[in-house]
Amino acid sequence: MTSGSGKNQVEYDIEEEVETETEENQVAHEYDAETEEEQGEKNNNHEVEDLRKAKCNHCKTLIICNKESTLGMASHIKSKHKLIKEKEKKQLTICETINNSEAIIYNKNSFKKFFIRWIVKDDLSFMCVESEDFCNMIYLLRKDAFIPSAVTVKNYIMTFYEDSHKKIALILQNTSSKISFTIDAWTLSNNYSFLGITAHWVTESWELKSILLDFIKLEGPHSRANIKEAFLKSLKNFEIESKILGVTTDNASNNVTFLKAVEDDLSQKYIYFNSDDKHVRCLAHVINLAAQQTLTTLKTIENDETSNEEVGSLIRKLRTFVKKIKALPQQENKFKTQCKTANVPNLNVMLDVRTRWNSTYDMLVRARKLKEVSELYKTLYVPQETQNTNIEYNSSDEDLVSHISKWHRIESVSEFDRYLKAARAQALCNILNWWKRHEEEYPNLSNMARDYLGIPDY
Repeated sequence: MTSGSGKNQVEYDIEEEVETETEENQVAHEYDAETEEEQGEKNNNHEVEDLRKAKCNHCKTLIICNKESTLGMASHIKSKHKLIKEKEKKQLTICETINNSEAIIYNKNSFKKFFIRWIVKDDLSFMCVESEDFCNMIYLLRKDAFIPSAVTVKNYIMTFYEDSHKKIALILQNTSSKISFTIDAWTLSNNYSFLGITAHWVTESWELKSILLDFIKLEGPHSRANIKEAFLKSLKNFEIESKILGVTTDNASNNVTFLKAVEDDLSQKYIYFNSDDKHVRCLAHVINLAAQQTLTTLKTIENDETSNEEVGSLIRKLRTFVKKIKALPQQENKFKTQCKTANVPNLNVMLDVRTRWNSTYDMLVRARKLKEVSELYKTLYVPQETQNTNIEYNSSDEDLVSHISKWHRIESVSEFDRYLKAARAQALCNILNWWKRHEEEYPNLSNMARDYLGIPDY
């Protein structure tokens, strides 16, 4: 491109390919650099001109340009020669989105699908669809949107449930492995009782699958008869009675009699099920019972105002101390202030619970982290004359924490007999992947492994 002004001409070279802002800046840089000398010369002659003409090296067009800007040249290159690309927009504006026919694709069936999923997943009332504000919001997004009535929503959900039930039943019926189950029954504060049933199996591609099979409202107590009827009815509905392998439950005594009743019922249909061999106790419950037995002497005291003889151990003192802190917001605020003063992280004190044995360990660990707050105990809990609730950490207490921490680190390691003389696999290998790799080598054992590896231990 060439620029001319009177007798003086200055030539500007621009590369053939110009790339977006980089080349636009390059043009500006070259323009300014080339004209500085000329500008200085004209300043010396007191002949400063604000407008100049630049000749395009591609089409020889003369372009009027300002001495301080290359906008004219850049516009010419962009519009005439298409050498500067438009910047890509990262996001459409609201108006562009609305006007863009491809941005919003409304489909009645898709809308119904997501509508039902929203109602079910958020546990909403069917009546929410008849809310005037809700309808106005939907119509604001799309005037011709179809909003079903509460009765229609109920029918949609029941149809969706029936379709899903058929698909799941087909999957379970066609799986080559046996199916194991986890069941649990409980009663809510409103005295409604429920039974949850989860199915577990290993697929042909050696993937462990779990699905909530049924959620049943129980009528009457958690007796073996009620649980048995609900459990077998669910298996019959899915037509998988003959595929049962193991059942995992908690350690309630009624589960033993419940599975014995299941065995008797299935035997009449010539379906083999040995309740003694196929009953798996929940591992977490087993560990909890063992830990609770260990911690029997550390039971939570019922009365905070007990004598020092009753609050004799470290654990009991700590429980009393934590209860005092949590009793009033003022005490908790004092605790936080002391933590800040002692430059200790602002951590809340923890109180253990009976149903979680490792919560005692967590309570001790948290207390150890806060033991550097030297005046904490005096500030928050002034003991009575007959009480001594100062919590001191000595070697025996450290041994206790260490002993409990061993329980905390217990891990369930699945060990499978590695076929007599066969080399053992690494302990941390993925057992499902191992069987997948050796399925052809051990065809019979792999079928058995697929069945039994589907049994949950929780």
